[in-house]
Amino acid sequence: MYRYLRAIGLGKYNTKKKIRELTDYVKQNHTRQDSFEMKNGEELIIYEKDFGEAVGVAVAEVADKDYAEKEFFFPYVRGLNCLFHENPEFEKYTACHEYACICDENNLGIPLIFHVNNIVEYLKRKNGMFQEKFNCITLSGLSFGGMVILPIERDEHQRKKERQGNEIRNQMIDAAKAGDVEAMEQLTLEDMDTYTLVSNRSKKEDIFTIVNSYFMPYTVECDKYSILGDIIDVSVMTNSLTGEEFYYISLECNSIQIEFTIAKSDITGVPEKGRRFKGYIWLQGEVDCM
Repeated sequence: MYRYLRAIGLGKYNTKKKIRELTDYVKQNHTRQDSFEMKNGEELIIYEKDFGEAVGVAVAEVADKDYAEKEFFFPYVRGLNCLFHENPEFEKYTACHEYACICDENNLGIPLIFHVNNIVEYLKRKNGMFQEKFNCITLSGLSFGGMVILPIERDEHQRKKERQGNEIRNQMIDAAKAGDVEAMEQLTLEDMDTYTLVSNRSKKEDIFTIVNSYFMPYTVECDKYSILGDIIDVSVMTNSLTGEEFYYISLECNSIQIEFTIAKSDITGVPEKGRRFKGYIWLQGEVDCM
């Protein structure tokens, strides 16, 4: 968890003693506090402290009438773009009261798994305290390393054609999931054609002139990803506690928008709109209802 604190300007908190100081500070100076009473009578309390416009640290503790124990903490980043998903699924992490959200995402071709940041709101809706079901997600992340690379030259006509192709492919994937054999066969043929095209071009061209973006699982941890995408916006933020500067980047990756942060020392190159970012992120998000 230490390396992700760097991504929001808290790089000096890199030992157990300093982490204890940070979590105590968050509890005493929290921006928000929320709680949920669990079935066993214990209470899960979340303290959040903002250290910038869209970043902060959350500290959780489990308490009963006589005793409170800090259970975990995590840095968080807030995203900007809401994606509609009708039936997200949730799984509890083994070690603590943290949760992962799993969504089918046609643009990726793999299940999308991310850490749920608004834990108490999820638990309240899960246990019937609100009527509405979750149907939208907002993605964000923290990066511990990456580089800026040049974009592939494309005009607006090519971009429009690419978006239309993605929409048609998504419709075919939905049809295949519903049992349409013809759609399954067509998708298989398209994948074979793509593989052949990439194999032939890779003999003469650099792979990053062929592949515009990708989104792949990284390591055995389910919510860590290796990504490549187009930078659509970038800003420099300053941590209000330490004064450290870091980048807040909006990235379009496989037609999905993700906001993430990265320390200036962890990125090679200067991120600017129109360039591409290649690196690694811990994927987070919030679940909500539209």
